[in-house]
Amino acid sequence: MSGVAKLSPLESFKANMEDAHHLVRLAEGFTNQRAYRMRRELRERVGDAMRIPAKQRGELDCLESGDVLVVFKPGSGLSRAHFSDHKPLLRQALVAACAATETYLSDKAIERAGVLLRANMSATDRMRKVPLTVGDWLDIETDYQRRRRGLRERVMVRHINELASTSPSKLGELLSLIGITKWTNQMDHHRKVPKGTSFDLLERITKRRNKIVHTGDRHGRGRAPLTVTEVKQDLEALESVVEALEAMIA
Repeated sequence: MSGVAKLSPLESFKANMEDAHHLVRLAEGFTNQRAYRMRRELRERVGDAMRIPAKQRGELDCLESGDVLVVFKPGSGLSRAHFSDHKPLLRQALVAACAATETYLSDKAIERAGVLLRANMSATDRMRKVPLTVGDWLDIETDYQRRRRGLRERVMVRHINELASTSPSKLGELLSLIGITKWTNQMDHHRKVPKGTSFDLLERITKRRNKIVHTGDRHGRGRAPLTVTEVKQDLEALESVVEALEAMIA
């Protein structure tokens, strides 16, 4: 029986990014725009359709947006108040998008490192300086007939996973490891943006992601503002960063 083909780093990125886009769609679709509770005549019609006893129909309510009308049944643990703020979904969308980008970076760099390790002359200067412990050497000697494969799986994968980040400083180290220099100029060129734009973008997104993950996105006594438009723009920007990396590494 034939196996399932492994996704390429780009295919995996697109699949993972769909989670982020899905969260944004939920935020848009289920944010309540209705100011008042369900009208009595509507409660009666819905109650008839759903065969809800007349004495319970006063508990019916709904949320309404440009996309959906959702009815809350009698005794529901949810209400319109639970759908008035979509920022929790937007925060997690941004975190998911960064995670998708970092997974892509790790997968792509590991793939490229495997190619560079096949011949001594291909290894970059930074790659040659990656530390190898006695434990690594013993594991490779014991578990691998092909030592270069062991070197990639035991040493390079660990090192690359530590570097894989949307942080521009970490990204620069990772790209240098696989032979990509002057990455900011190249990325700005591929993205068709002014010089330094890609660096600043990744720095800003990384700081916001870290703020969400480590401080709950706190701002003063509340939470920092975040809109659907802002998150959509950041997701599109990360997608353009990955498209540029595909071209640069190729």
